[in-house]
Amino acid sequence: MKKYVEFIDTLKVKISTFQSIPKEEWDKSAVDCVDGLAADELRRLINLNVRRKSGAFFTNSQLANLVLQKLSPDFNKDSVIYDPACGAGNLLISIQDYLQSLNIKLNWQTTLLGTDIHEEFVEAAKLRLLTNSLLKSKTTTLLSFKLESKKKYSIKNADGLENNYYYKKATHIFVNPPFNQVQSPKNLVWAKGKVSAAALFIDKIIEYCNPGTSIIAILPDVLRSGSRYEKWRSLVKEKCTIEKFELLGIFDKHADVDVYAIKLTKRKKPSSCSPRKTSKQIKTLKDLFKISVGTVVDNRDKKQGPLYPYVISRGLIGWSTQKELLKERKHGGKTLKGPFVVIKRTSRKEDAHRAVATIIHVPKPVFVDNHLIVLQPNSKTLKECRKALEILKRSETDEWLNRQIRCRHLTVKIVKDIPV
Repeated sequence: MKKYVEFIDTLKVKISTFQSIPKEEWDKSAVDCVDGLAADELRRLINLNVRRKSGAFFTNSQLANLVLQKLSPDFNKDSVIYDPACGAGNLLISIQDYLQSLNIKLNWQTTLLGTDIHEEFVEAAKLRLLTNSLLKSKTTTLLSFKLESKKKYSIKNADGLENNYYYKKATHIFVNPPFNQVQSPKNLVWAKGKVSAAALFIDKIIEYCNPGTSIIAILPDVLRSGSRYEKWRSLVKEKCTIEKFELLGIFDKHADVDVYAIKLTKRKKPSSCSPRKTSKQIKTLKDLFKISVGTVVDNRDKKQGPLYPYVISRGLIGWSTQKELLKERKHGGKTLKGPFVVIKRTSRKEDAHRAVATIIHVPKPVFVDNHLIVLQPNSKTLKECRKALEILKRSETDEWLNRQIRCRHLTVKIVKDIPV
Protein backbone atom coordinates (compact mmCIF):
# COMPACT_ATOMS: atom_id res chain seq x y z
CA MET A 1 0.00 0.00 0.00
CA LYS A 2 3.04 2.26 -0.24
CA LYS A 3 1.59 4.24 -3.16
CA TYR A 4 -1.15 5.45 -0.81
CA VAL A 5 1.35 7.97 0.63
CA GLU A 6 0.35 10.21 -2.29
CA PHE A 7 -3.08 10.66 -0.68
CA ILE A 8 -1.43 11.16 2.72
CA ASP A 9 0.62 14.02 1.26
CA THR A 10 -2.61 15.54 -0.09
CA LEU A 11 -4.11 15.45 3.42
CA LYS A 12 -1.03 17.06 4.96
CA VAL A 13 -1.07 19.88 2.42
CA LYS A 14 -4.78 20.44 3.00
CA ILE A 15 -4.34 20.65 6.79
CA SER A 16 -1.38 23.00 6.42
CA THR A 17 -3.60 25.56 4.64
CA PHE A 18 -6.20 25.65 7.43
CA GLN A 19 -4.93 28.96 8.86
CA SER A 20 -4.04 30.61 5.56
CA ILE A 21 -7.45 30.73 3.83
CA PRO A 22 -10.98 31.61 5.04
CA LYS A 23 -12.60 28.70 6.87
CA GLU A 24 -15.66 28.58 4.60
CA GLU A 25 -13.41 28.24 1.57
CA TRP A 26 -11.21 25.67 3.34
CA ASP A 27 -14.26 23.61 4.33
CA LYS A 28 -15.45 23.37 0.72
CA SER A 29 -12.06 22.14 -0.45
CA ALA A 30 -11.51 19.74 2.46
CA VAL A 31 -14.87 17.99 2.73
CA ASP A 32 -13.99 15.35 0.09
CA CYS A 33 -10.99 14.31 2.18
CA VAL A 34 -13.28 12.87 4.84
CA ASP A 35 -15.87 11.42 2.50
CA GLY A 36 -15.31 9.77 -0.88
CA LEU A 37 -11.78 10.84 -1.76
CA ALA A 38 -10.04 8.23 0.43
CA ALA A 39 -11.71 5.37 -1.44
CA ASP A 40 -11.32 7.08 -4.83
CA GLU A 41 -7.59 7.46 -4.24
CA LEU A 42 -7.32 3.86 -3.03
CA ARG A 43 -8.79 2.66 -6.33
CA ARG A 44 -6.58 5.03 -8.33
CA LEU A 45 -3.32 4.27 -6.57
CA ILE A 46 -3.61 0.58 -5.62
CA ASN A 47 -4.02 -2.22 -8.13
CA LEU A 48 -7.35 -4.09 -7.95
CA ASN A 49 -5.66 -7.47 -7.45
CA VAL A 50 -3.72 -6.07 -4.48
CA ARG A 51 -6.92 -4.66 -2.99
CA ARG A 52 -8.75 -7.96 -3.45
CA LYS A 53 -5.93 -9.98 -1.91
CA SER A 54 -5.86 -7.78 1.20
CA GLY A 55 -9.62 -7.11 1.32
CA ALA A 56 -9.05 -3.35 1.16
CA PHE A 57 -12.46 -1.87 0.31
CA PHE A 58 -13.46 1.17 2.36
CA THR A 59 -16.98 1.62 3.72
CA ASN A 60 -18.64 4.68 2.20
CA SER A 61 -20.15 7.24 4.57
CA GLN A 62 -23.72 6.61 3.37
CA LEU A 63 -23.51 2.93 4.30
CA ALA A 64 -21.80 3.59 7.63
CA ASN A 65 -24.37 6.25 8.56
CA LEU A 66 -27.24 3.93 7.58
CA VAL A 67 -25.90 1.21 9.86
CA LEU A 68 -25.60 3.62 12.78
CA GLN A 69 -29.16 4.85 12.23
CA LYS A 70 -30.68 1.38 11.85
CA LEU A 71 -28.79 -0.39 14.65
CA SER A 72 -28.79 2.56 17.09
CA PRO A 73 -25.70 1.84 19.24
CA ASP A 74 -26.11 2.85 22.88
CA PHE A 75 -23.23 5.33 23.01
CA ASN A 76 -22.87 7.58 26.04
CA LYS A 77 -20.30 9.88 27.65
CA ASP A 78 -18.34 6.86 28.94
CA SER A 79 -18.17 4.96 25.62
CA VAL A 80 -14.87 3.76 24.17
CA ILE A 81 -15.27 2.71 20.52
CA TYR A 82 -12.78 0.50 18.69
CA ASP A 83 -12.45 -0.45 15.02
CA PRO A 84 -9.93 -3.35 14.76
CA ALA A 85 -9.72 -3.08 10.95
CA CYS A 86 -10.05 0.67 10.57
CA GLY A 87 -8.49 1.23 7.14
CA ALA A 88 -8.35 4.97 6.48
CA GLY A 89 -10.83 5.67 9.29
CA ASN A 90 -14.19 5.82 7.51
CA LEU A 91 -16.17 4.17 10.32
CA LEU A 92 -14.43 6.24 13.00
CA ILE A 93 -15.27 9.45 11.13
CA SER A 94 -18.92 8.36 10.87
CA ILE A 95 -18.95 7.67 14.61
CA GLN A 96 -17.42 11.09 15.26
CA ASP A 97 -20.22 12.73 13.27
CA TYR A 98 -22.89 10.49 14.82
CA LEU A 99 -21.79 11.34 18.37
CA GLN A 100 -21.80 15.05 17.58
CA SER A 101 -25.31 14.77 16.14
CA LEU A 102 -26.42 13.26 19.48
CA ASN A 103 -24.56 16.03 21.35
CA ILE A 104 -22.37 13.41 23.07
CA LYS A 105 -19.03 15.07 23.80
CA LEU A 106 -16.10 12.70 24.05
CA ASN A 107 -12.34 13.08 24.07
CA TRP A 108 -11.38 11.68 20.66
CA GLN A 109 -7.90 10.79 21.95
CA THR A 110 -9.21 8.21 24.39
CA THR A 111 -12.58 7.19 22.99
CA LEU A 112 -11.95 6.48 19.27
CA LEU A 113 -9.53 3.60 18.88
CA GLY A 114 -8.37 1.89 15.70
CA THR A 115 -5.86 -0.60 14.37
CA ASP A 116 -4.85 -1.63 10.86
CA ILE A 117 -2.03 -3.73 9.44
CA HIS A 118 -1.16 -1.10 6.81
CA GLU A 119 0.90 1.85 8.10
CA GLU A 120 -0.32 4.06 5.26
CA PHE A 121 -3.96 3.57 6.27
CA VAL A 122 -3.16 4.31 9.91
CA GLU A 123 -1.52 7.62 8.97
CA ALA A 124 -4.42 8.50 6.66
CA ALA A 125 -6.96 7.70 9.39
CA LYS A 126 -5.27 10.06 11.86
CA LEU A 127 -5.06 12.89 9.33
CA ARG A 128 -8.66 12.40 8.20
CA LEU A 129 -9.95 12.44 11.80
CA LEU A 130 -8.02 15.67 12.31
CA THR A 131 -9.46 17.08 9.08
CA ASN A 132 -12.98 16.14 10.17
CA SER A 133 -12.45 17.81 13.56
CA LEU A 134 -11.30 20.99 11.83
CA LEU A 135 -14.34 20.88 9.53
CA LYS A 136 -16.62 20.66 12.55
CA SER A 137 -14.81 23.36 14.54
CA LYS A 138 -16.55 26.72 14.83
CA THR A 139 -13.39 28.73 15.42
CA THR A 140 -10.31 29.46 13.34
CA THR A 141 -8.04 30.78 16.06
CA LEU A 142 -4.38 29.81 15.86
CA LEU A 143 -4.55 28.42 19.41
CA SER A 144 -7.44 26.04 18.62
CA PHE A 145 -5.68 24.86 15.46
CA LYS A 146 -2.47 24.07 17.35
CA LEU A 147 -4.35 22.23 20.08
CA GLU A 148 -6.28 20.18 17.52
CA SER A 149 -3.12 19.40 15.55
CA LYS A 150 -1.39 18.09 18.66
CA LYS A 151 -4.07 15.50 19.35
CA LYS A 152 -2.63 12.02 19.11
CA TYR A 153 -5.47 9.96 17.80
CA SER A 154 -5.37 6.41 19.16
CA ILE A 155 -4.89 4.69 15.80
CA LYS A 156 -2.11 2.08 15.81
CA ASN A 157 -0.34 -0.07 13.24
CA ALA A 158 -1.39 -3.51 14.52
CA ASP A 159 -3.28 -6.65 13.49
CA GLY A 160 -6.86 -6.75 14.75
CA LEU A 161 -6.75 -10.55 14.57
CA GLU A 162 -4.24 -10.48 17.44
CA ASN A 163 -5.18 -9.63 21.01
CA ASN A 164 -4.33 -6.10 22.15
CA TYR A 165 -5.22 -3.77 25.00
CA TYR A 166 -7.75 -1.86 22.88
CA TYR A 167 -10.06 -4.89 23.08
CA LYS A 168 -10.08 -4.64 26.87
CA LYS A 169 -10.67 -0.87 26.84
CA ALA A 170 -13.54 -0.94 24.35
CA THR A 171 -17.19 -0.75 25.38
CA HIS A 172 -18.22 -0.82 21.71
CA ILE A 173 -16.68 -2.32 18.59
CA PHE A 174 -17.73 -1.07 15.14
CA VAL A 175 -16.06 -2.91 12.27
CA ASN A 176 -16.24 -3.64 8.56
CA PRO A 177 -13.61 -6.41 8.38
CA PRO A 178 -11.95 -7.45 5.12
CA PHE A 179 -13.96 -9.93 3.03
CA ASN A 180 -11.01 -11.71 1.34
CA GLN A 181 -10.32 -15.42 1.76
CA VAL A 182 -7.54 -16.40 4.19
CA GLN A 183 -6.07 -19.65 5.42
CA SER A 184 -7.79 -20.72 8.63
CA PRO A 185 -5.69 -21.31 11.75
CA LYS A 186 -5.03 -24.97 12.60
CA ASN A 187 -7.11 -24.81 15.80
CA LEU A 188 -10.19 -23.21 14.19
CA VAL A 189 -13.19 -25.29 15.23
CA TRP A 190 -15.81 -24.08 12.73
CA ALA A 191 -13.98 -24.49 9.40
CA LYS A 192 -10.88 -25.80 7.67
CA GLY A 193 -8.93 -24.45 4.70
CA LYS A 194 -9.71 -21.03 3.23
CA VAL A 195 -12.34 -18.96 5.08
CA SER A 196 -13.68 -15.42 4.91
CA ALA A 197 -11.45 -13.02 6.82
CA ALA A 198 -14.66 -11.33 8.00
CA ALA A 199 -15.80 -14.50 9.80
CA LEU A 200 -12.37 -14.92 11.35
CA PHE A 201 -12.39 -11.32 12.56
CA ILE A 202 -15.74 -11.74 14.32
CA ASP A 203 -14.49 -14.97 15.91
CA LYS A 204 -11.43 -13.18 17.30
CA ILE A 205 -13.36 -10.05 18.34
CA ILE A 206 -15.73 -12.20 20.39
CA GLU A 207 -12.77 -14.06 21.91
CA TYR A 208 -10.80 -10.96 22.89
CA CYS A 209 -13.41 -8.41 24.01
CA ASN A 210 -14.93 -8.20 27.48
CA PRO A 211 -18.37 -9.62 28.33
CA GLY A 212 -21.00 -6.93 27.82
CA THR A 213 -19.14 -5.36 24.89
CA SER A 214 -21.45 -4.23 22.08
CA ILE A 215 -20.33 -5.32 18.60
CA ILE A 216 -21.65 -3.86 15.35
CA ALA A 217 -20.29 -5.39 12.15
CA ILE A 218 -20.87 -5.00 8.41
CA LEU A 219 -20.45 -8.47 6.90
CA PRO A 220 -20.80 -10.31 3.57
CA ASP A 221 -24.17 -12.02 3.25
CA VAL A 222 -22.56 -15.43 2.75
CA LEU A 223 -21.81 -15.49 6.50
CA ARG A 224 -25.52 -15.12 7.24
CA SER A 225 -26.79 -17.64 4.71
CA GLY A 226 -23.97 -19.86 3.43
CA SER A 227 -24.05 -23.51 4.57
CA ARG A 228 -20.26 -23.45 5.04
CA TYR A 229 -20.64 -20.92 7.86
CA GLU A 230 -23.35 -22.73 9.79
CA LYS A 231 -20.90 -23.71 12.57
CA TRP A 232 -19.62 -20.13 12.66
CA ARG A 233 -23.19 -18.84 13.14
CA SER A 234 -23.70 -21.35 15.96
CA LEU A 235 -20.54 -20.09 17.67
CA VAL A 236 -21.74 -16.47 17.43
CA LYS A 237 -25.15 -17.41 18.89
CA GLU A 238 -23.48 -19.40 21.66
CA LYS A 239 -21.25 -16.55 22.81
CA CYS A 240 -23.34 -13.47 21.97
CA THR A 241 -26.87 -12.17 22.15
CA ILE A 242 -28.00 -11.06 18.70
CA GLU A 243 -29.71 -7.71 19.29
CA LYS A 244 -30.50 -6.64 15.71
CA PHE A 245 -29.58 -7.26 12.12
CA GLU A 246 -30.24 -5.32 8.94
CA LEU A 247 -30.02 -6.37 5.29
CA LEU A 248 -28.13 -3.67 3.39
CA GLY A 249 -27.97 -4.82 -0.24
CA ILE A 250 -24.90 -4.20 -2.42
CA PHE A 251 -21.80 -2.94 -0.57
CA ASP A 252 -21.20 -0.23 -3.19
CA LYS A 253 -20.98 0.22 -6.96
CA HIS A 254 -17.33 -0.85 -6.94
CA ALA A 255 -17.75 -4.02 -4.84
CA ASP A 256 -20.73 -6.04 -6.03
CA VAL A 257 -21.19 -8.00 -2.80
CA ASP A 258 -24.39 -8.16 -0.76
CA VAL A 259 -23.84 -7.26 2.88
CA TYR A 260 -25.74 -7.09 6.15
CA ALA A 261 -25.14 -5.47 9.51
CA ILE A 262 -25.44 -7.22 12.84
CA LYS A 263 -25.48 -5.95 16.42
CA LEU A 264 -24.22 -8.35 19.10
CA THR A 265 -23.57 -8.24 22.83
CA LYS A 266 -21.01 -10.65 24.22
CA ARG A 267 -22.49 -12.83 26.94
CA LYS A 268 -20.92 -13.37 30.34
CA LYS A 269 -21.50 -17.11 29.95
CA PRO A 270 -21.90 -19.03 26.68
CA SER A 271 -25.42 -20.19 25.85
CA SER A 272 -26.23 -23.84 25.33
CA CYS A 273 -28.12 -22.80 22.15
CA SER A 274 -30.74 -25.46 22.76
CA PRO A 275 -33.42 -25.35 20.05
CA ARG A 276 -36.74 -23.94 21.19
CA LYS A 277 -39.69 -26.25 21.14
CA THR A 278 -42.59 -25.05 19.08
CA SER A 279 -46.14 -26.24 19.20
CA LYS A 280 -46.39 -26.26 15.42
CA GLN A 281 -43.64 -27.26 13.02
CA ILE A 282 -43.60 -25.47 9.66
CA LYS A 283 -43.58 -27.87 6.74
CA THR A 284 -40.74 -27.28 4.27
CA LEU A 285 -39.50 -28.72 0.97
CA LYS A 286 -37.20 -31.16 2.77
CA ASP A 287 -40.33 -32.92 4.08
CA LEU A 288 -41.42 -33.69 0.51
CA PHE A 289 -38.17 -34.05 -1.44
CA LYS A 290 -34.68 -35.45 -1.22
CA ILE A 291 -32.58 -32.37 -2.00
CA SER A 292 -28.98 -32.39 -3.22
CA VAL A 293 -26.57 -30.83 -5.72
CA GLY A 294 -25.94 -32.39 -9.15
CA THR A 295 -22.92 -34.68 -9.00
CA VAL A 296 -21.12 -33.82 -12.28
CA VAL A 297 -18.35 -31.20 -12.20
CA ASP A 298 -17.95 -30.86 -15.95
CA ASN A 299 -14.54 -29.18 -16.12
CA ARG A 300 -13.03 -31.58 -13.57
CA ASP A 301 -14.65 -34.99 -13.97
CA LYS A 302 -13.30 -37.31 -16.66
CA LYS A 303 -15.59 -38.22 -19.52
CA GLN A 304 -15.40 -41.92 -18.87
CA GLY A 305 -18.14 -44.46 -18.21
CA PRO A 306 -21.62 -44.96 -19.65
CA LEU A 307 -23.16 -42.35 -21.96
CA TYR A 308 -26.42 -40.78 -20.72
CA PRO A 309 -28.40 -37.56 -21.22
CA TYR A 310 -26.83 -34.69 -19.28
CA VAL A 311 -28.80 -31.90 -17.53
CA ILE A 312 -27.05 -28.53 -17.51
CA SER A 313 -28.26 -25.08 -16.50
CA ARG A 314 -27.85 -23.47 -19.92
CA GLY A 315 -30.87 -23.91 -22.12
CA LEU A 316 -33.28 -25.01 -19.39
CA ILE A 317 -36.67 -23.34 -19.67
CA GLY A 318 -37.97 -22.24 -16.30
CA TRP A 319 -41.34 -23.46 -15.02
CA SER A 320 -41.60 -26.12 -17.74
CA THR A 321 -41.32 -29.90 -18.07
CA GLN A 322 -38.30 -31.09 -20.06
CA LYS A 323 -39.13 -34.41 -21.77
CA GLU A 324 -35.96 -34.72 -23.81
CA LEU A 325 -32.33 -33.63 -23.46
CA LEU A 326 -30.08 -32.85 -26.40
CA LYS A 327 -26.79 -32.97 -24.49
CA GLU A 328 -25.14 -36.26 -23.49
CA ARG A 329 -22.08 -37.07 -21.44
CA LYS A 330 -20.00 -39.97 -20.22
CA HIS A 331 -19.53 -40.19 -16.48
CA GLY A 332 -18.74 -42.84 -13.94
CA GLY A 333 -20.96 -41.40 -11.22
CA LYS A 334 -24.56 -41.56 -10.09
CA THR A 335 -27.50 -41.24 -12.49
CA LEU A 336 -30.98 -40.01 -11.59
CA LYS A 337 -34.35 -41.17 -12.84
CA GLY A 338 -37.24 -38.78 -13.47
CA PRO A 339 -39.42 -37.22 -12.64
CA PHE A 340 -37.48 -34.74 -10.53
CA VAL A 341 -37.01 -30.98 -10.29
CA VAL A 342 -33.83 -28.97 -10.87
CA ILE A 343 -33.22 -25.41 -9.67
CA LYS A 344 -30.55 -23.10 -11.08
CA ARG A 345 -28.10 -22.34 -8.28
CA THR A 346 -27.06 -18.93 -9.63
CA SER A 347 -29.58 -16.49 -8.20
CA ARG A 348 -29.74 -12.83 -7.23
CA LYS A 349 -32.30 -10.77 -5.36
CA GLU A 350 -32.79 -8.58 -8.46
CA ASP A 351 -34.05 -11.58 -10.46
CA ALA A 352 -37.77 -11.90 -11.18
CA HIS A 353 -37.67 -15.27 -9.40
CA ARG A 354 -34.98 -16.47 -7.03
CA ALA A 355 -35.44 -20.23 -7.53
CA VAL A 356 -36.09 -20.86 -11.22
CA ALA A 357 -37.08 -24.53 -11.57
CA THR A 358 -37.65 -27.09 -14.32
CA ILE A 359 -39.11 -30.60 -14.19
CA ILE A 360 -36.92 -33.28 -15.78
CA HIS A 361 -39.10 -36.14 -17.05
CA VAL A 362 -37.19 -38.20 -19.61
CA PRO A 363 -37.40 -42.01 -20.00
CA LYS A 364 -33.65 -42.63 -19.56
CA PRO A 365 -31.41 -42.22 -16.50
CA VAL A 366 -29.57 -38.87 -16.60
CA PHE A 367 -26.51 -37.14 -15.19
CA VAL A 368 -26.99 -33.72 -13.52
CA ASP A 369 -24.46 -30.87 -13.46
CA ASN A 370 -23.39 -29.44 -10.11
CA HIS A 371 -24.63 -25.96 -11.06
CA LEU A 372 -28.13 -27.32 -10.39
CA ILE A 373 -29.94 -28.25 -7.18
CA VAL A 374 -31.96 -31.46 -7.47
CA LEU A 375 -35.33 -32.13 -5.80
CA GLN A 376 -36.32 -35.80 -5.95
CA PRO A 377 -39.93 -36.29 -4.76
CA ASN A 378 -40.39 -38.80 -1.96
CA SER A 379 -43.62 -39.85 -3.67
CA LYS A 380 -41.75 -40.31 -6.99
CA THR A 381 -44.69 -38.67 -8.78
CA LEU A 382 -44.96 -35.98 -11.43
CA LYS A 383 -47.76 -34.40 -9.40
CA GLU A 384 -45.39 -33.67 -6.53
CA CYS A 385 -42.87 -32.11 -8.96
CA ARG A 386 -45.57 -29.79 -10.29
CA LYS A 387 -46.42 -28.82 -6.73
CA ALA A 388 -42.76 -27.87 -6.20
CA LEU A 389 -42.88 -25.52 -9.20
CA GLU A 390 -45.99 -23.86 -7.80
CA ILE A 391 -44.28 -23.32 -4.45
CA LEU A 392 -41.05 -22.01 -5.97
CA LYS A 393 -42.87 -19.57 -8.27
CA ARG A 394 -44.85 -17.90 -5.47
CA SER A 395 -44.01 -14.28 -4.65
CA GLU A 396 -43.99 -15.34 -0.99
CA THR A 397 -41.15 -17.75 -1.76
CA ASP A 398 -39.16 -15.00 -3.49
CA GLU A 399 -39.69 -12.70 -0.51
CA TRP A 400 -38.67 -15.45 1.92
CA LEU A 401 -35.51 -16.23 -0.06
CA ASN A 402 -34.54 -12.55 -0.28
CA ARG A 403 -34.75 -12.33 3.50
CA GLN A 404 -32.74 -15.50 3.99
CA ILE A 405 -29.98 -15.24 1.37
CA ARG A 406 -28.43 -12.42 -0.65
CA CYS A 407 -25.34 -14.13 -2.05
CA ARG A 408 -25.38 -15.25 -5.68
CA HIS A 409 -25.76 -18.98 -5.21
CA LEU A 410 -28.65 -20.81 -3.61
CA THR A 411 -27.62 -23.51 -1.17
CA VAL A 412 -29.10 -26.93 -0.48
CA LYS A 413 -29.81 -25.89 3.10
CA ILE A 414 -31.78 -22.80 2.04
CA VAL A 415 -33.82 -24.77 -0.49
CA LYS A 416 -34.56 -27.44 2.12
CA ASP A 417 -35.97 -24.78 4.43
CA ILE A 418 -38.32 -23.13 1.90
CA PRO A 419 -41.79 -23.20 3.51
CA VAL A 420 -44.42 -25.27 1.76
